[in-house]
Amino acid sequence: MKLLPPKNKNISAFMIVSTFFTLWLAVFMDNEVEAILSYFFVFSFGIMHGANDLKLIQQTTGLGTRTFYFRALFSYLLVIGIIALFFSLVPVLALAFFILASAYHFGEQHWVSRISLKNAFSGIFYTAFGLIIFFLLFYFHAVEVSQIIFDVTEFAIPEAFYLYGLLASGFIFLAMLGWIVIKGHVVTHVFEELFYLLVFYILFQSASLLWGFSIYFVIWHSIPSLLDQLQFLSGEISKQAIWAYCKSSFLYWIASLIGLGGLFYLLQGQDKLFISILIYFLAAITFPHVLVMNKLNKG
Repeated sequence: MKLLPPKNKNISAFMIVSTFFTLWLAVFMDNEVEAILSYFFVFSFGIMHGANDLKLIQQTTGLGTRTFYFRALFSYLLVIGIIALFFSLVPVLALAFFILASAYHFGEQHWVSRISLKNAFSGIFYTAFGLIIFFLLFYFHAVEVSQIIFDVTEFAIPEAFYLYGLLASGFIFLAMLGWIVIKGHVVTHVFEELFYLLVFYILFQSASLLWGFSIYFVIWHSIPSLLDQLQFLSGEISKQAIWAYCKSSFLYWIASLIGLGGLFYLLQGQDKLFISILIYFLAAITFPHVLVMNKLNKG
């Protein structure tokens, strides 16, 4: 069974209006309030959208035994542990892999129902789209991003790299999009999709690094993904379906928040170290989620 988004034309309008509303809202907030809200959004909707992976696996396989659950949980935690070890041993490669995997995931979630092409070619297309998102964000906040990467990996990246990355990923994406359109594999309005890129340009150019990322991650990725999962698990989007989703994902979600809260408490006053560990944590929980969603989309 394949995971497909609910057909609701109001979702796109909601995302666009919400994006510009949050940009307007930022005008009235100081940096501390903006940072608190950004973390709140990421730790609520952001983590929640990946907190039900075991339930998704269970429904896909049709198995409901306790043995299956513990095996799936063990496999999931094993992947997280491997990624954490990967970051501790080779942080540069791990961070690059994390960005590529996240780029693929962003692109897949956005485009899987918008093109009918399903092969390795589509994977490159998804990744190119996701890299546009990342490089747009990095380009407009080059100094801050380079400092964070150096704190995490002790590897210095020149600021011009982000512009080259944006141009390269943009060229690949547009060339592939043109080919997909010519072959008749697009099942969406192309100009509407290009308009979304303009919205992202305005968002990342206008917002701070943390605020811009949280807006994209929550409004453009996490909420649509949550709606996809609700449709897959319950066959509908309703109060009952939302409540059932929250109940099944609550323990994973609360455990994540407790872990992060503990780290924040222990590392008070050590902002750089906390950001590094936060990136490790997000990377560790992102990889298994990417694998689960990719399996469902290939269903």
